[in-house]
Amino acid sequence: MRSVSFPYLEYRQRKAPIVPVALKGKNEWKQTTAYVDSGATYSIFKVEEAERLGLNLKSGKKDFVVVGDGSYIPIYLHRLTVKIGDEELKATIAFSPNLGVGFNLLGRKDIFSHFDVTFSDSKERITFTSTKSS
Repeated sequence: MRSVSFPYLEYRQRKAPIVPVALKGKNEWKQTTAYVDSGATYSIFKVEEAERLGLNLKSGKKDFVVVGDGSYIPIYLHRLTVKIGDEELKATIAFSPNLGVGFNLLGRKDIFSHFDVTFSDSKERITFTSTKSS
C-alpha cells in the first residue's frame, strides 16, 4: 500500500490538518489546500477554486448541506480528478458561494473510501494510505 504523509499547517496560530490538493480543471491541474474534515460528507471548496478551474459553477448538481450553526448552504456538485500526493482519483467535489470558513474542506465522500486517513495530533501529521492495490 502506498502512503503519503503531510505535516499539519499553521492556521490562525494553530496547527491544523490542512493538506495540499490538486484539482484537474478543463486543461490543467490547479494546486490548493484543504482542511481534512472527517465530519464532512462532501469536500466543499470556495467558488474561486471553481473559477480557477474554468468550471461553470451552476452546471453542477445543486444540493444543500447543513453547516455547523444548523443552517443550510447551497452546493454545486462536480465530478473531478483529484490528486493527493501522487495518487489520482475521481471524486465528487462541491463548490459553494456560501462556504463561511476560511478554507476549503476535504470531506469523506470518495476520499475516505480511496484512502485510510490517519490523524496524529501528537505528531502534527496526517497520513493518507491508498486502499487500492497497485
